Parts: sequence; C-alpha cells; structure tokens
Amino acid sequence: MSEEMNKDSIDETPGEDQAGDPNCESNENGDSSDSLLSQETFEEAIREKEQFRSIAQRAQADLVNYRQRASQELEESRRTVKFGILSRFLGVADDLSRAIDNLPDDADETWIEGISLVARNLSNSLEMEGVQKIIAIGEQFDPYQHEAIMYEERCEEEGTIVNVIQDGYKLNDRILRPARVVVAQAKNIEEEKIDSEKQVDEQEEN
Repeated sequence: MSEEMNKDSIDETPGEDQAGDPNCESNENGDSSDSLLSQETFEEAIREKEQFRSIAQRAQADLVNYRQRASQELEESRRTVKFGILSRFLGVADDLSRAIDNLPDDADETWIEGISLVARNLSNSLEMEGVQKIIAIGEQFDPYQHEAIMYEERCEEEGTIVNVIQDGYKLNDRILRPARVVVAQAKNIEEEKIDSEKQVDEQEEN
C-alpha cells in the first residue's frame, strides 16, 4: 500500500516541475520583447514617413518657385528685347517727322503722300505694340517723363512745358525715351522792377 502511494507521489512530481519550468517564463519574456520591438519599429517607420513627406513637400514647393522665377525671367527677357527693338524705330519716326515738317514748297505731291503714308504706318505699328507718345505741351514738368533742354522766362506758370524739342515715347508704363522739352521759368521780379524804372526814366527824358 505504501509503495503505491510513493509511486503516485513520484508520478505527480514531474507535473509540479513543469509548472515551474523556466522555459515557459523565457517564452513569455520573449513575447513581451518582440511586442516592444514591433512598437518601436512601427514608430520609427511613422517618423521616417513624416520626414519623407516633408522632404517631398519642400521639393515640390522649390519646383513651383523655380518655375515661377523662370517664367518671370523669360517674360522680362522678352520685354527687354522688345524694348530695345522699338527704341530703334523711334529714330526712324523722328526722321520721317522732320522730313514732313521741312518739305520744300515745290515738292511733288505724290512724294509727299508717299512719305506721309510711311510715317502713318510706322506710327500705327508702334501703337499696336503698345507704344504711346508722351504728352508734354501745357503739362507740368515731370522728370520721369520729360528732359528739360532749356528754361525760358514766360508768363505761364513756372514748371509748365512750353515747347517740345523732341517727342518722347513710353511702352505701357516704361519710358522708351523722355520728351526733350522747354520749361517755363518765372521772371525775375528785381529785373522786372529795373526794366520798369528804366522805361519810366526814358519817358521822363523824352
């Protein structure tokens, strides 16, 4: 009877040993470590994703800015070329205008009509390209649009343009060539007083 009990106790011992098996604990620890490692890997992947997204957004913004700058530079280059070409035609317009103003009295009518037609066509072509003549006579002197060649003492308000030596032109808001003008200057009061006194003296002597 005692031998059977001993056998039963011996048989139960391995079960108790298995319950406290260190291999089971190591498996649990391993699962926990794997879980932590997976979480860290996931978070690192998220951070890298955000970094790549930020890099892509900056690259896209740089590309958009580059395209805008390139477009602006191209447009400015075109305007500069157009500006230079149109400026050269102003001299031709001046020559035609002077030729018409100084036509001899015995000039052939056909020749006069021909040169007048050329001048009108050139003027129309310049206007189609956006070139406009700068208004000067009667306007106040504007250093941006006008170039004063000389000043004259006149009865007009000081600073008023009284004559145009050479027409000026502008392309949209840019000045192709300023108008060369004569500007009114106020008369010197002292000189006027002296002149009036001289006139009085001369009248008294007479």
